[in-house]
Amino acid sequence: MRRKRLQHAADTICHMFCGWRLINCTAQLVELGSGTIQIDVLSGRCSFDGRPIPQLSIAEELRLWLLADLESNEIPVAGLTRASLDAKLSFSEISWRDKRSNDQYFNDGRPVRTDTIHRCAIACKSEVATNDAVYRSELEDVEEWPAGWPAA
Repeated sequence: MRRKRLQHAADTICHMFCGWRLINCTAQLVELGSGTIQIDVLSGRCSFDGRPIPQLSIAEELRLWLLADLESNEIPVAGLTRASLDAKLSFSEISWRDKRSNDQYFNDGRPVRTDTIHRCAIACKSEVATNDAVYRSELEDVEEWPAGWPAA
């Protein structure tokens, strides 16, 4: 196995979870609330605080990215024994004036501004494992988005 590439995979899994691809899961995350999401990146299966939940779109994004990355680097997926992500989420609701990010939010090209904003502190840990080694990564981030955004 390629050590650097598998470490890169572990790093990227955390960065992807905390990145813009999370936008498609914001409503589900708010509904779940504070707790820990576990994702089996090889299968896309998800759980929340140890209980199975329907697959989040971010889980499929992670799975597809990992499979494509392994293939493009000629690393057989069968060589992995595990690829996982645990993300501890801590939610709070704040007023718009207290938001820290400079992000702008749009629905159908129109700016969105709400009275309240969801703030989610995320502490991610990922592992990509083979029979010979375990590659780990950690990342902490804070994401914010308007209540009810994006509109369905």
